[in-house]
Amino acid sequence: MRARRTYGVAGVWALIAGAALEPRPGFGADMEPVPGPRADALSEVVVTAEKRSERLQDVPIPVSAITTERLLDNNETRLADYFAKVPGVNFTSNVRGAPVIAIRGLATGTDLVNPTVGIVIDDVPFGSSTGLGGGDTTPDIDPSDLERIEVLRGPQGTLYGASSLGGLVKYVTRAPSNAGTSGTLQLGVSGVRNGAEPGYNARGSVNLPLTESMAVLVSAFTHQDPGYIDNPTLGLRGVNESHSSGGRISAVWTPTGTLSVRLGALYQQTRTDGAGHIIVDPSLTDLQQNDTRHTGSIDKKLQSYNVTVQDKLGPVDLTSVTGYTVTHINDVIDYSAGFGFLSDYTDQAFGIPVGTTGATMIDNNQTHRFNQELRLAMPIGTGVDWLIGAFYTHERSPFSQGVLASLHDTGQSVGNWADLRWYVTYAEYAGFTDFTFHLTSRFDIQLGARESKIEQAYHEVDSGPLVPLFEGNPSPLDFGLVSTHSSAFTYLATPRYKITPDTMVYARLASGYRPGGPNQTASAFGLPLEFKPDKARSYELGLKGDLAGHRLSYDASLYYIDWRDIQLLFIDPNSGFGFVSNGSRAKSQGAELSLDSRPLAGLDVSAWVAFNDAKLTDPFPPGSQLVGSQGDRLPFGSRFSGSLSIEQEFPLVGEVTGGIAATVTYVGDRVGNFTASQVRQDYPAYARTDVNARVKYSDWTVSVYVNNVTDRRGVLYGGVGTLPNSAAFEVITPRLIGFNLVRTF
Repeated sequence: MRARRTYGVAGVWALIAGAALEPRPGFGADMEPVPGPRADALSEVVVTAEKRSERLQDVPIPVSAITTERLLDNNETRLADYFAKVPGVNFTSNVRGAPVIAIRGLATGTDLVNPTVGIVIDDVPFGSSTGLGGGDTTPDIDPSDLERIEVLRGPQGTLYGASSLGGLVKYVTRAPSNAGTSGTLQLGVSGVRNGAEPGYNARGSVNLPLTESMAVLVSAFTHQDPGYIDNPTLGLRGVNESHSSGGRISAVWTPTGTLSVRLGALYQQTRTDGAGHIIVDPSLTDLQQNDTRHTGSIDKKLQSYNVTVQDKLGPVDLTSVTGYTVTHINDVIDYSAGFGFLSDYTDQAFGIPVGTTGATMIDNNQTHRFNQELRLAMPIGTGVDWLIGAFYTHERSPFSQGVLASLHDTGQSVGNWADLRWYVTYAEYAGFTDFTFHLTSRFDIQLGARESKIEQAYHEVDSGPLVPLFEGNPSPLDFGLVSTHSSAFTYLATPRYKITPDTMVYARLASGYRPGGPNQTASAFGLPLEFKPDKARSYELGLKGDLAGHRLSYDASLYYIDWRDIQLLFIDPNSGFGFVSNGSRAKSQGAELSLDSRPLAGLDVSAWVAFNDAKLTDPFPPGSQLVGSQGDRLPFGSRFSGSLSIEQEFPLVGEVTGGIAATVTYVGDRVGNFTASQVRQDYPAYARTDVNARVKYSDWTVSVYVNNVTDRRGVLYGGVGTLPNSAAFEVITPRLIGFNLVRTF
């Protein structure tokens, strides 16, 4: 079937190419000119998905661009608030309660697995490339520092390298401008159902032209998200209250007409007081948990520094992107459900009565990452555009994990069961190139390739009473240094045909990969020391266009993704210890359709619908710890999802205008992690409705919003097959009501 499917796409494009290449006198003149945009037309969206600025409707990639203005209006500052509103994106959490995303269903589970979605900030890769280094966490960046968020769906390995097997998330920050002094100030308050206290937000930014060739942009923010989950056993309310603050400074210097240098520095800290999950237990009711005191907290700090230099050397466009990023995550998890049996050993280990303690796990994870990319873009003759580049990254990720015996009511530690410390380094060297052949003014073909070399090292030392109890070795135990080497080759072929200047059809053959790596503790038990990269190949047919004088735009795509050599967890029958190896195969196929329209002046209507069928095409091989049969669904992806948004602006009195907007998002049913049996958690479908009303006068805007109007309990994560507690479930934020006041100047 795959051969027929590939031949079908190729056959369609052979016919199109043949028609496009027919000799036509004055080709291009036979295309009727398109009138300029009407005053009530949709705004043009420019993205950098292909590492150059292009109209969204000209990019032969399925891309969604999220405008941060609307996120701030609705106080949607977290991934969980807005990623469900993007076609093909699945949102869940990991064992630490931190956000994890997958695109087009390409996921096999959570918790210390290598990421399938790449993250970049201004083209600088962010976070660790490995699960052992903490790469299973997606950063929550406050929208006030961003121009937009671009979500690229499908493999992006040729231009973006490792970890973009399923897709890519691009955070694009705001750039300084020499146009004049400007700024924004926002203040707001909010309240959530069952909230212990109100939330608030304050954001400010100022753009300052310093000279004719230099400008600086400075911004800062702070906000508190009210807690809404109670712990009645400890008498605590709103345990999941969250605080975020940070800022950014950026400068642009343009000493000549061709040379520009842009510098940026971003810092953000987010601290959550307690776990954001509820516990399903007969003794508890809605929005309640019974975790150990002082557990569930997460403290996340992120830093991103970058220097981007662009210059034009004759016909050659030179771009250099240098970046350094730091992530630091410290969390405290109630692991009593997973390690509760340790309570039976507390007497002999710590002299504490049996059955009086639970278990607390403390993680401390850092990743320091340096990145350098250099690329040249130039024409070859009059019909070929050529891009060539080189990329290097180096990561070092120290990770420590402690397991403590602790008292439930006080959270006091009475003993240290284990102290696990490992150190991961990751280095990647890559070269890539991309050719675009303009065969006619309507038809072009893009061909690209990338070769990557990856070097990793891993070293772990464990100590504490838990080590000899489970590993049969004296404490401390040094597993020694394990080094691995691998390579990956990715490619891209994209023919594109412009039916009219505003209508485009394209096909896309693209590949991506996520890196393999060393196996944790495998050296002590004679297990395989490493696992290899797994790879995905995507076949896609897309159609984009504008109609009715740019008052209606559409983006449709059909895709089939073949995912091979999936990284899976196996169990050694002799030692009983786990290791990662490659096995099995899966597919993801589906369709996506997005529409944006402005049928009347001041009225915007947007909608999208997505179908995704992601499942195993081969069963998990013998020896895998998890059970997966042919035809089983991949975790966390919904088959059907969709969204409808309506926004109306209207005059009120004099210069005063008003606006009202509503969005309904539907997320279909999903299934959870693969388990050691056929039993898997089911996550029911849910619909979320958000509304917003605002009044604007001159430079002042007042807005009121209600998120999750119907107060639904959409389940994102938890249950069977999840740790640390299979009775814990992450849910979407309950009904949230807020008010914002914004002043621009």
